[in-house]
Amino acid sequence: MSENKNVNLVRFNIQNAKYALGTKIASFGTATKMSLETDTSTKQIYGDGKIICTLINERGKTGVLTLNNICDVYEIAMGRKMNTSAGLADIKQTKVVEHNIYFEVCNITKTDEDIIKTTVAKTWLFGCVSTARPSEAYDQTTTDINESSFELPFTVNGTNLKNAEGTGNYIDEDGNELIALQVTKVPGDDGYEDFEKTVPIPKVI
Repeated sequence: MSENKNVNLVRFNIQNAKYALGTKIASFGTATKMSLETDTSTKQIYGDGKIICTLINERGKTGVLTLNNICDVYEIAMGRKMNTSAGLADIKQTKVVEHNIYFEVCNITKTDEDIIKTTVAKTWLFGCVSTARPSEAYDQTTTDINESSFELPFTVNGTNLKNAEGTGNYIDEDGNELIALQVTKVPGDDGYEDFEKTVPIPKVI
């Protein structure tokens, strides 16, 4: 639960999408959509003709970031483009680069004083891997400009949740290491103002 006590009513829009390679953070450009889906499967185990337990296998998330244009600098960093003497070339991808992705959404909240206002929620996704180069499609029309969009698919593998001191991985009372897939802060949370300036390290409190 967020430290902020306001009630979230509606979330919409996407803005300020960025990616981080190590400590270097750069912009994707402008975005129009972010979709995230949990990659989860369940298995029911039977004994004596009835279900005795259900196992959940959560492998992270799959996502698609839709951009107004292809971010060439990002594609170069992912190993899918290269500057050559003939120009910027699409090259066959031979490496996988893990990185983190940041984005913001607008948030309609209701305060304790029944004031409804728009705020901005900030989110970091951890352990992202770009799974394919953005698709391209261009159309010609005889009246209005037909706007193109570019869909960038990726997976979110997460990162190990750290202990309170940040010196090692957190292990729960059952001996499990936990994976943090994403973290979100809203206005009123500690560190909200500078949240996008560095990649946070998720630790237990």
